Amino acid sequence: MAILVSIGKSTDMESYSAGSAACCQALEQIKSGEPDIVFCFASSRFNHSQLIQGIKSIIPNAPLVGCTTAGEITADGPETKSVIVLLLQSDKLHTAVGMGGKVSIAARSAGSKLARDVIQKTNDSFIRHALMIFSDGINGNGTDVIRGIQDITGTSFPIIGGSAGDDFLFQNTFQYYEAGVFQDSVVGVLFSGDIKIGIGARHGWYPLGKPQIVTDARHNIIKKLDGRPAAGIYEEYFGPRVAEMHKEPLVRMAIMYPLGMSIQGEAECIIRNVLRANEFGELVCAGEVPVSSEIRVMMGSKEAALKAARKAAQIALAGLKGLKAKVVFVFDSVSRKKLYGRNAAQEIEILKDVFGLAVPIFGFYTYGEQAPLGAEINLGQAFFHNETIVVFAIGE
Repeated sequence: MAILVSIGKSTDMESYSAGSAACCQALEQIKSGEPDIVFCFASSRFNHSQLIQGIKSIIPNAPLVGCTTAGEITADGPETKSVIVLLLQSDKLHTAVGMGGKVSIAARSAGSKLARDVIQKTNDSFIRHALMIFSDGINGNGTDVIRGIQDITGTSFPIIGGSAGDDFLFQNTFQYYEAGVFQDSVVGVLFSGDIKIGIGARHGWYPLGKPQIVTDARHNIIKKLDGRPAAGIYEEYFGPRVAEMHKEPLVRMAIMYPLGMSIQGEAECIIRNVLRANEFGELVCAGEVPVSSEIRVMMGSKEAALKAARKAAQIALAGLKGLKAKVVFVFDSVSRKKLYGRNAAQEIEILKDVFGLAVPIFGFYTYGEQAPLGAEINLGQAFFHNETIVVFAIGE
């Protein structure tokens, strides 16, 4: 049996009906019984318990995994206020779903628990290819979740995914696992079997000015750069306005001018969104920034971001070693969606141009992305990213 993939979606205002309608639409395309797994990405507007009940009313037995989003993605383009489901069935591709603990209390332990859970559910004779994760995008240290997984899998095992969103409200995100709805958690699925995978991750932002060294930081808060208050890095570009930054969120400015963290051997920096500056001149970021990191202000543009999306897709396609992509998962920063504005669909069209018009595309806009690094020196070690597009292709 080949890998069978089908996608359904609904914008029904009633949650139970939306879940069942999206499933019915997808199930009609498979026409060969219940699928092996159900993926669900949905707007935060739904009653999530009712939404999952609607899905389970149509497909009661197949494992389910997913989360809320800051926008949904299919080959039709960006979606809003919708639920999308992907059904997968195959005798070559095998999946195992799992869940970790509370990421706000012990993110690293939550990652380890997830990794152990999915490995225990996987036949040892299958080749394990990648772990896809969906973690709370507001609570917990996303980097520690990855560390916890790597404590079990090793640092070179591919980890991909996106942090759950809530339609740019930054209040609460939800994770779906089996028939349950959870918060403050991480869920995931381990892919194994006789398949090929390809992974590409790029952002397209480029550095401005001279680098500065992080001399004092705690988790996601940069306190000092070169021994001075960290917010000063923006003074060269925004002048006295920096002194007012603690009074308002920096989400809008960070889309165009995030921070870049240099990684040895990598073609691109790791991006860190700056969420705000506090009254002490410290920068609160959307991801961890270690002491001794080399930091620059980055600048982006729509054109550069679109070129990066094409490059990420091409890298993922090359990873299939000539095989045809059966499905393409996309985890795309909500900052990129905001950058594109009304032209967000252009990025999806680029993916279709690279992989072909008939290839199913499925994903969401995230509050953070997980993907391996590309340089050989880093041996595929996964990192937590911001403002990045991650493309994960499965081929046979």
